[in-house]
Amino acid sequence: MKRLVELKEGDILAIPLFTSDAPSNTSFKKNDLENKGKEFAFCRVVSDEQGAGYIIEIFDLIGSINEPLPNIIAAHRLFEPVAISGLGVYKKRWRKIHHQESYDKSKDSGFDDVKLVLGTEDDLRLWQNGKETPITMIKAQQFEFWSIWQPAKLEKRIIKALFWIGSKI
Repeated sequence: MKRLVELKEGDILAIPLFTSDAPSNTSFKKNDLENKGKEFAFCRVVSDEQGAGYIIEIFDLIGSINEPLPNIIAAHRLFEPVAISGLGVYKKRWRKIHHQESYDKSKDSGFDDVKLVLGTEDDLRLWQNGKETPITMIKAQQFEFWSIWQPAKLEKRIIKALFWIGSKI
């Protein structure tokens, strides 16, 4: 089965913070995102999990669509990594703006320490580096749940998280 979009580990995406009210399946034209100011958040593709989506990390930096790569990768993580399908890129809502050459997901993103919770209430598992181990509901609450974040919902989460750390959007 062909995927909507092919992303590579180390790809850097610009996420507009002014499109969160548009439904996730809305298509955008290139000029819809041009000539905007510092109204973008940024993420890096950490891992391609094939049929389970892409794991990405969101940075705590707000900037323009032309933000230099060194500024982006020097920023801190806004919250723990999450999974996406690539719909935001496919609909031209999110733009690939850089690729980090020689990207090492373990060294650059701490991939070996990324933990996500999978499963249902009666069968929860903690995923870490491709391995799953059973976990209780109480313990699971301290980790990010693995769900595929739709573009608009993730944009709203980013805006809320940036607000709480005091960033000016």
